[in-house]
Amino acid sequence: MKLYDNKMANSPRKVRMFMAEKNIDDIEMIEIDMMKGEHKTPEYRAIAPNSRIPALQLDDGTVIMESTAICRYLESLYPEPNLFGESPMEIASIEMWQARIYNELMIPLAMGFRHLHPAMSGLETQNKEYGEIQKNIGIKSLKYFNGVLSESKFVAGERYTFADIQMITTTDFFIGLNRLEIKDYPEIERHTALMSQRESFSA
Repeated sequence: MKLYDNKMANSPRKVRMFMAEKNIDDIEMIEIDMMKGEHKTPEYRAIAPNSRIPALQLDDGTVIMESTAICRYLESLYPEPNLFGESPMEIASIEMWQARIYNELMIPLAMGFRHLHPAMSGLETQNKEYGEIQKNIGIKSLKYFNGVLSESKFVAGERYTFADIQMITTTDFFIGLNRLEIKDYPEIERHTALMSQRESFSA
């Protein structure tokens, strides 16, 4: 298998962290340089028509896109340690929290960054008003998830799961890029410190 990766983006990092937690080291890693536009070349679009990264190409040529889908596939091949849940309730809880983090936190913070940060002006047709609206939604969600993390050590209960990967790849990447201060969200800061103690954090 081949994983098309980019070290600068947060979505591929989810897959790398997931692989690190499971000690998966038999997948070929191929770096795609987005700043050089390699994700928009005909060669890469033949693999991933939407030009997105990551993409997992199986040995038979089949391609799986979207980081969560890739991780679910790898979970079935490398079941230990379990990261998507064991009991029906735990599976549902992890799915709920990872989806809420993605939709309610990651998306608005990403849109705030893309539409407000000067570094993105050459890559994005920016709409400042839209960016401000999305950033404010993201700030409200940061406050909400800060409260969620005050009630448990990890996102979806008392053990590390994919929901924690979804959280840390969002907060570690987008809080700073949106010119926000993690100290304003002490439980998220605690969670970040906890995640940084794991070897997978540097993946």
